Amino acid sequence: MILNRIEPGTPCTVRKSGETGKVKQIFFYPTKFEIEFSNGQIGHYTSKDIEFDNIDQKEAVLKVPTVPSDGIGKSWSDWFPFKGESLIEHHFSTTKEIMWEMLTSLDMYNVWFHGIQRALPVLDTERYVHQYSFSQMELVPGAYFKIRPSTVAPWFQCRIMTIEKESEFGFTFRTTPLTSEYIQFSIRETEYGVWVTCRRKSQGLFSILNQFNWQDKSKILQELDKIVPKVNFGSDEKEDQGGSSGDSQFGGFSSRQDYIDYAINMGMQGNMDFVNAIPEKPIRGMAKAGIVKAKRTGVIPNCPEKASGDSTASSSAGGVEALSKEDQIAYLVNKGLDGDMDTVNAFTDKVIRGKAKAMMVKIKRGAVDRPPMPEISEAGTVSDSTQPQEETEEQLIERLVQKGLDGDMDEINALDNRVLRGKIKAAVVKAKRAAK
Repeated sequence: MILNRIEPGTPCTVRKSGETGKVKQIFFYPTKFEIEFSNGQIGHYTSKDIEFDNIDQKEAVLKVPTVPSDGIGKSWSDWFPFKGESLIEHHFSTTKEIMWEMLTSLDMYNVWFHGIQRALPVLDTERYVHQYSFSQMELVPGAYFKIRPSTVAPWFQCRIMTIEKESEFGFTFRTTPLTSEYIQFSIRETEYGVWVTCRRKSQGLFSILNQFNWQDKSKILQELDKIVPKVNFGSDEKEDQGGSSGDSQFGGFSSRQDYIDYAINMGMQGNMDFVNAIPEKPIRGMAKAGIVKAKRTGVIPNCPEKASGDSTASSSAGGVEALSKEDQIAYLVNKGLDGDMDTVNAFTDKVIRGKAKAMMVKIKRGAVDRPPMPEISEAGTVSDSTQPQEETEEQLIERLVQKGLDGDMDEINALDNRVLRGKIKAAVVKAKRAAK
């Protein structure tokens, strides 16, 4: 109910004092309530100061989006005598593994980090080619690299100071001979991606020079966001919270409890990979709690059966679910490198999907070799004799030619293979001429 439309005479209570009275009059802009108490006194209060009898007063709650617009978070810079500090935050729709690879790829800094024209490792090696390759540089505290600023200034040496895998990365940095900065990146994982924070600190008489070009420096993470491989967490959430069917919502089971009971049985049989692969965190947590309880009490729930539609889904996946996590990653990597990114993006496990995309980035840069394609066992596929056999190209041509002669050209026109489509149409024309 709208509070400024309540009837005069409505009983109410002052929250602070506990006094009771009745609404005598309502004033607007801002809304004030004139309350008459039993002793005849008059008071004026806002809706926050009083409670109305039999009227539900809902508190106004500010709903802040989980992910800010365009991922842009905090951004500020401050300087006081001989000391400067700045901070920028940005939310990336990716995994921390991918984010870590991007932040530690020093050879890519010239693409997104303001002020860097080129970066090279500092290596004590006789091979000329290794002097220009970061693949030969070990990322450890104390390691040196050099950068050339986007000015006429010469090369400046930088030193890695902090490195904590998938968490923090910091180094000294300078673009002028008068001052230096300490730059630290930190990664914080969230349900919808990762937050990256960049802190820049400087001290000394000329530290104010680092405040120049702040407008460009504040957008380095936005520039990085343009080249970071994305992971679509939003579609996964929609599937988790309720897709088009119960199969996608509860892993192929008719109810949530059946899903949990099945996971408990799998865990008691030693198959924790199934439990850890459950994409829904609440269900996965309840399954693990149920396993602990079952081990303690010895009482295991009945193992439910999956819906018939689940077997079809598992068969279409070609037995990928039966592979180990490493083999699943290798499978997705090979599919992605062959141009089939739909298979990669459709994989339900966010962690495996993210690791696969991170490995693809490494392979394209030449950092690691492409893994071999794992063999998919027939145990995960449908071996029933009723399964339709895949028709050969010759059989397809023969069948569609006959359909074309009967006047049905829809399936022929719908073929994606233009060469095959042309062959079939030519065969149809030839057959019609022979019939005449």
